[in-house]
Amino acid sequence: RKGVLVLNFIANMDQLPEIQENVPAVLAMTEFNGGSRYADFDPDIDQVAAYGIGALIAGKLAAKAGLFATILLLLKKFWLVPVLLFGWLTKRLTGKK
Repeated sequence: RKGVLVLNFIANMDQLPEIQENVPAVLAMTEFNGGSRYADFDPDIDQVAAYGIGALIAGKLAAKAGLFATILLLLKKFWLVPVLLFGWLTKRLTGKK
């Protein structure tokens, strides 16, 4: 609900079966603070994302939002560059001087 838990096991590859065997015990030892657990979710207080897990997995929503925001920001800051580029391209394509 709040925060992130990252667990890393550092070992050799030959210890992988032992690690896989002990993962449930390690996960059972972890505990989140009160109010930060998924069980503490309150729909009246907590915000829910407007997009689903499919959008997160595909990454389309984030990529589109980031791309469009970047383009709009660049056009806003450097509006003269696209205008000059369009003029230059028009001259090159039409052959007019």
